[in-house]
Amino acid sequence: MKQYSMIAKAVCIGLLASSSSVVLADDAKLDMERIEVVGKHHRDVGATGLPLAIGDTPQSISVIDREFMDFHDINSIGDALTHSAGVYSETSLDSRERFVFARGFEMNRFLIDGMGTAARANQATMLDTSVFETVEVIRGSTGMLQEIGQPSGTVNLVQKRAYNGTGGYVTAEYGSWNKMRAEADFNTTLTDSGSVRARAVVALEDMDSFVERYNADRKTFYTTLSADITDALQVSVFASYQDDGQTAKSDGLPLQFANGDPIEIGIEANIYPDWGTQDSTQDSLMGELRYQINSDWSVVAKLYQSTTEENKVYTALDWHPAPNGDYAVFTDVKDADYESDRAELGINGQFDLFGQTHTLNVTVADTNFEELNYQYNPLSRVAGNLAAEHRNESPEPKPAKPDYNYDNPILRTSDIGSQSARAALNLQVLDNVNVLLGANRKEVTSYSNIVGTITDKEFSDTSLYYGGVYKVNEQVTVYASYTDIFDQPLHYDKAGKLLDPVRGENQEVGFRFANSENTLSVDVAYFDITQENFPVVAGKDANQNVYYVGQSGIKSEGYEVEVSGYFTDQWFASLSFSDTDVSNPNENEGRVSRVVPEKMASFSTFYEFDSLRVGGYVNYAGEREGFTGFGPIYDYVPVDSNVLAGFSAYYEFNESLSAKFNIHNLFDKEYDAKIAFISVRPGDPRNFSAQVTYTF
Repeated sequence: MKQYSMIAKAVCIGLLASSSSVVLADDAKLDMERIEVVGKHHRDVGATGLPLAIGDTPQSISVIDREFMDFHDINSIGDALTHSAGVYSETSLDSRERFVFARGFEMNRFLIDGMGTAARANQATMLDTSVFETVEVIRGSTGMLQEIGQPSGTVNLVQKRAYNGTGGYVTAEYGSWNKMRAEADFNTTLTDSGSVRARAVVALEDMDSFVERYNADRKTFYTTLSADITDALQVSVFASYQDDGQTAKSDGLPLQFANGDPIEIGIEANIYPDWGTQDSTQDSLMGELRYQINSDWSVVAKLYQSTTEENKVYTALDWHPAPNGDYAVFTDVKDADYESDRAELGINGQFDLFGQTHTLNVTVADTNFEELNYQYNPLSRVAGNLAAEHRNESPEPKPAKPDYNYDNPILRTSDIGSQSARAALNLQVLDNVNVLLGANRKEVTSYSNIVGTITDKEFSDTSLYYGGVYKVNEQVTVYASYTDIFDQPLHYDKAGKLLDPVRGENQEVGFRFANSENTLSVDVAYFDITQENFPVVAGKDANQNVYYVGQSGIKSEGYEVEVSGYFTDQWFASLSFSDTDVSNPNENEGRVSRVVPEKMASFSTFYEFDSLRVGGYVNYAGEREGFTGFGPIYDYVPVDSNVLAGFSAYYEFNESLSAKFNIHNLFDKEYDAKIAFISVRPGDPRNFSAQVTYTF
């Protein structure tokens, strides 16, 4: 049976990949050229941009490995993040999108190979995992990497790369709710020497849901080409395209009747019409040049463009249904385009001073993000009656689609540009002590036009990074770091003006232990975050768009614990626990500290026999609250904690043919995945999938 690769063992792959010092250490050299390429690239990101082992970085980093995603049949980034330490990945009411939180705040920054994607954060969670080798979660502020430094963290998606060789796989999968999925990954060398390499990935998926009439389909295409122009110069290009379609979108179930009486209706009910749809495309194109000046210094240049287009016919209840079943539907049509462009030039190198070798990174970048959003309101009211539509086994038709006011769109545009210069220095003060110093200077311009209300601002900021790592001995490491927070979110006040940037501080201390074989690790981190001008939902305007106010004194503190590794040659297990306390002294508390559970825990394991691998996972989300109403004052309802388990089995018939079986929500737990506004989204009941893979 195929074993996990050496890099996977070094990183302690699994549900909660360790951020211990064993990751990418010098003694974790890889036998397989394919994985080595990925490993080298993986080191370019981190929390500072320096090519450091994760254990030399004074910040919490977790990695979800390719093999873990394959083993547990994880097909989207949002689903992968449900298995990351300290991360809460919450489904949306009406689609496959997810909201992702860490350390009490939403993670609104997703990167692809260190470059910012144009997708909204919850759109990025829909990206298909077939394109990526690893999902890297950097918890805490990452202002050293990009023009922003939000306090929750950053998700970096590491794309698959072409390697020297010919091979690949094809898979066919069938699962609950008519899930059908096919995936293929093919790599080849285009020259005899292997100096030119190409790789392509295709994934096609179509599935229904436990919710009546809802259907989703996906088409994903990815290709990459790498060429060694000389021994020192390598050029690579990466291109991806993903199309997601959803029909008969359900905005969840109504919480109650208008008089407060409960609504007796099954979780499979879909009270929404078939014409509620969402179609979105996400594509990206990146060019990369790497030049090795000498054995100590290298240059990396990148050009990146990402675009996202979304066409959506939105439907939602405009209030609780009347006792007789009458209800009205709020609906609009939205056409949105997002584009992100980034050019980046970086120099990495090492130099000797005072008997030690130190590392330096200098990077300059130019980034621009544009949003163009058209909203069309209906020309007539849309209404229906639950009793009439659900009286019989064959439901009555839902309300007809209205005409929309296409002549008078509500237009929202925004343009945020930034130029930044970053310098990061790792000083190896002693053999067992390294100190990180960094600064990222940013000049930002922001422009927005919301129905004629124009915001045009220019501002600058310098994010600072201080950190230190002390290796007590070969197994034990302690670290501490300080990072500035600077974030320019696309949030608007009631007048339609863009809010001022969020500023704050992120402090973290941690402890790491790795056993002498580098196969088992323990990580403990404590963090303390403060923020000023943090955007809090204050209500909805006349066009039903959410608006915000900036609040100060927002604080988050807590701790995270991870234990991960091989307890025997065949048995792998990982465990994490996090406890976060978010406080807001303001009267308008919004949804800062309520919708995210304070306590979360995860456990995963597998055991390998000769040709069989059997494993599973258990995820715990503590008590939290849902919010009801449309603001600015919300009512809150308790949401019970839940424990969700999964089972996975993999069998290898021979070197080429294998099969896999997965069950999610193993014990068919009934739970509320999300309560928001006036609706509740039930969690997915038990579901399964079976897959056959041919490897060549």
